[in-house]
Amino acid sequence: MKQKMTFEEAAARLEELVSKMETGEPTLEDSLKLFEEGSTLSSFCYRKLSETEQKVRSITDLEEKKVKTDEQN
Repeated sequence: MKQKMTFEEAAARLEELVSKMETGEPTLEDSLKLFEEGSTLSSFCYRKLSETEQKVRSITDLEEKKVKTDEQN
């Protein structure tokens, strides 16, 4: 996996790996390598999604607090 891969690039590569494996053409050894790369990409994507979800929650919480403060004034 390249150093500065975006979520979109990782997801696209993951789709490529799945497509390759679904063909049944790779050898067992190659399938294992594809699986290992896919596992790494999957973890990366999950981490990115979790980070993004946390940021969205933080923004939402701040906005909710702001609205409550404005309503009280």
